[in-house]
Amino acid sequence: MSIAQHGMAALAISCVFTALAFCILLLRLYTRLFIIRYFRFDEYLIILAMLCSIALTAAIGVQVRYGMGKHISDIDPADTSSSLKAFWISLIVYNLSLGVIKSSILLQYLNVFPPRKFRIACWVILAIVVGYTIWTVCASIFFCIPVDSFWTGRQPARCLNRYAMWFTNASINIVSDFVIILLPMPIIRSLNLARAQKRALIGVFAVGGFVCLVSIFRLQSLVKISTSHDETYDNPPAATWSSVETNIGIICSCLPCLRPLMTRVFPSIMSSGQRQSSGVGGVYHPRNEPATMLRSIGSEAEAGGSEWNKDSKEGKGNIRVLTEVHVRVEESDVLEREDGVRKGNMSTRSENSTETLVRGIGNGT
Repeated sequence: MSIAQHGMAALAISCVFTALAFCILLLRLYTRLFIIRYFRFDEYLIILAMLCSIALTAAIGVQVRYGMGKHISDIDPADTSSSLKAFWISLIVYNLSLGVIKSSILLQYLNVFPPRKFRIACWVILAIVVGYTIWTVCASIFFCIPVDSFWTGRQPARCLNRYAMWFTNASINIVSDFVIILLPMPIIRSLNLARAQKRALIGVFAVGGFVCLVSIFRLQSLVKISTSHDETYDNPPAATWSSVETNIGIICSCLPCLRPLMTRVFPSIMSSGQRQSSGVGGVYHPRNEPATMLRSIGSEAEAGGSEWNKDSKEGKGNIRVLTEVHVRVEESDVLEREDGVRKGNMSTRSENSTETLVRGIGNGT
């Protein structure tokens, strides 16, 4: 590949992944606005992440326009300054986008999984992510003092150590990715789902592992640019991986939200997949959100007491009633908000309902 094509390849790859992420985001927004008809705060965050990704691609384009991919000695000093300024902007929007994506995913978790300990863990990790994002964005803005010395090379100037800062940030970023991916796995594994359903659900949440792989692949290019004295020539690989990482993160955060759309577009496939499953299955219903697609809802009621009263003892003649209900919500027909109260009529189909009466055994009964 020639030197000129070196930078253009980075821009082309960035444009492709940005366009793909944008299309997936549009599907997510369509699902939220026209199928579920309920917009959450994490949607605004992922929109912000998409804007950052577009800004990152634009910054890469500006860098290519002013010589990225060429040796710095072959570029006019004014163009070098413009290219490095765009590089500085790309660092800011890259770090902001990663933090916003992680925050959006954690907010999704909080809306899906109700266990108290899990929610506390989510809030703690969210606080760490927000604090870490503020640090990386501020450190990128004020990488050099005065700020413009980053792209002008004006002296005297004080700048952070590139190698130490960028690798510290990359390490924290990779670790946080793994933590966020693994966080819901124990809950998902504990759900009473058919094995195929459980694997599919784990796969949906684990798809974020692609982001971890991209972050790891990016490390090699980070070594080169962090120690480089020829930034315009050595930056294309790092720019490429940074854009891919950001857009893959957006895609992964959107995929779990597309199930209602897939159910509407491919009802026969989705329904057949549900009918083939067995057992009492389902996922947690998001708090403060209308249900649009639940695989099934299981409930157990005990006569004369709560099902959660594990300490109650069954004596002679006691009767215990177990009620198991499986319900699948096919689609939401009407969801509207009126005076702050959401009202909905849903088309449902009850798959089966069984009631078992178990009489206590003891002393001849």
